[in-house]
Amino acid sequence: MDDTYARWKSWDAEAFGLWSFSDARYFGWHLERALPGRQALEVLEVGFGNGRFLGWLQSRGHRVSGIEANPLLVQRARDAGITAQERLDQVGSGARFDLVAGFDVLEHVPVSELPGFLQQLAALLRPGGRMLFRFPNAESPFGLRSQHGDITHVSALGASTMRQVCTAIGLQLEHSGDLLPWHAQPGSRRVGALFAHLSRLAFEWRMRKSYGLERGIDLAPNQTVVLRAAD
Repeated sequence: MDDTYARWKSWDAEAFGLWSFSDARYFGWHLERALPGRQALEVLEVGFGNGRFLGWLQSRGHRVSGIEANPLLVQRARDAGITAQERLDQVGSGARFDLVAGFDVLEHVPVSELPGFLQQLAALLRPGGRMLFRFPNAESPFGLRSQHGDITHVSALGASTMRQVCTAIGLQLEHSGDLLPWHAQPGSRRVGALFAHLSRLAFEWRMRKSYGLERGIDLAPNQTVVLRAAD
């Protein structure tokens, strides 16, 4: 793969591993939901792109490794001192992780290959480990732009489809939902975030009433799920 995709995504080499305060709040909340109170995690990110999550994890003292199909991005990670490979089968046979994560990755995996792919990743977890994935929310009309705005997206996924796949391969969908709760915002933004939250609730109630949607459908543009081995 050449650098065309990286250029289209505006992934500059100088920005590899850089993250914003907004990223920190987002990553921090989802990591805490997946593995509350855990410190010094061993994390594998699949499809790490330009390394924002890896960079944030390193800044928090976690140990990180990555898988990325684009050799250009693999080299950037290695230049930053991160252990990175192009293929999953290049991860050491004895390697185990507390968290396996993938942001905007599963939509690139054909549906027929998704169960096997998730099983491969689950086999890399330590006892009590979790998997964390974000993807465009195909169960929401607001996820259409993200889903169809990239010709490399081949699978349309949502919380219900992920639950279906997990049931078939012995995994449990533990959490779902991408938007941070209003109270996870900084104090200066909390009132505005609460107003936005209440406005969304009212809008979603009207959508359900108008179109006969079932209660609890997540209309956020993205979906983020936490998976674990089933009991």
